[in-house]
Amino acid sequence: MKASQGPVKHPVKRLAGLGAGLWLLSVLAGCATQRPPPVNPASFWSGRLALQLQSLPPQNWSTSFELQGSAAQGELLLLSPIGTTLARLSWTPQSAQLEQGQDKTESTSLQSLSQRLTGTNLPIAALFDWLAGQATAVPGWHVDLSAHPQGRLTAQRQAPAPQAVLRIVLDR
Repeated sequence: MKASQGPVKHPVKRLAGLGAGLWLLSVLAGCATQRPPPVNPASFWSGRLALQLQSLPPQNWSTSFELQGSAAQGELLLLSPIGTTLARLSWTPQSAQLEQGQDKTESTSLQSLSQRLTGTNLPIAALFDWLAGQATAVPGWHVDLSAHPQGRLTAQRQAPAPQAVLRIVLDR
């Protein structure tokens, strides 16, 4: 007698299962936000960022991001693992806007909106320099660009409290 090798699937059922799997993948891909290519690739960065705050309670989060523009005018997108936009922070010399889902907040202060988004005051102007490999000094912050050639940077804030650690890994 031959040992049983389990039930034999009918080819039509196998194709139906494959079709359902492909349908699910296409739905997930359709959920991803299609964005136009950057206007100026020299002022565009994408990758992953992680932020740790030594607050009470401690806060830790990480996400994919796209940043383009300059400290004077630009846009920061925070993205989900499948590419949907979780938050959009955009600014000009006159104003800044934060969009999170259906919520939109406008301000004349980019710093106040970035603090609302991240939970801390990040040095947005210096961030552009750091991404370009320039160790611009910011009071209370120390940036480590030793791994910048490999697309990595770490910045730590000691003061004011709470202490913060920002890690960025760029796409290559």
